[in-house]
Amino acid sequence: MAFPAAEAAIVLLVVWTASSFVPFVPSGVLAALTVVGYGYTTGFTEPSLTVLLALVLVSLLASAVELLSGILSGTLGGASTRTLVVGTLVGVALLFVVGPIGLVVGVGGTVFLASLYEDIGEPRVALRRSAYAVVGVLASSFAQAVLLGGVAVGFAIAVL
Repeated sequence: MAFPAAEAAIVLLVVWTASSFVPFVPSGVLAALTVVGYGYTTGFTEPSLTVLLALVLVSLLASAVELLSGILSGTLGGASTRTLVVGTLVGVALLFVVGPIGLVVGVGGTVFLASLYEDIGEPRVALRRSAYAVVGVLASSFAQAVLLGGVAVGFAIAVL
């Protein structure tokens, strides 16, 4: 039978997985803290130290994926890092004004306009770069959710 702490930790890990789609929630870090917190309550005897470290590393990897996937995807599409950073800043600013759609429009629009400015007369190139950046921003939440879902399942298997 699972202890109440294990059940609470599993519920929290599911919440952090769902919060992957909420802007500005450090879901991976919160999942890592949840796993370490549970380990602390058991005197680090459950789950094993190896499992605990693996779950923490995957949780932190999920945070890194969230932070870097938009820039990586946009770079693969051909946009400059400077353009992507400016697009991200504009997207974050619009997030506060318009909501989540503002992030997508801000990143995509900024990358599109900057690419048009860099390569005058090449709207297809600008559109491709913009599309890559937007796909990266959207895919990052899904990638983080998949990784954190794996952490939740792995934790549940380890402690139940």
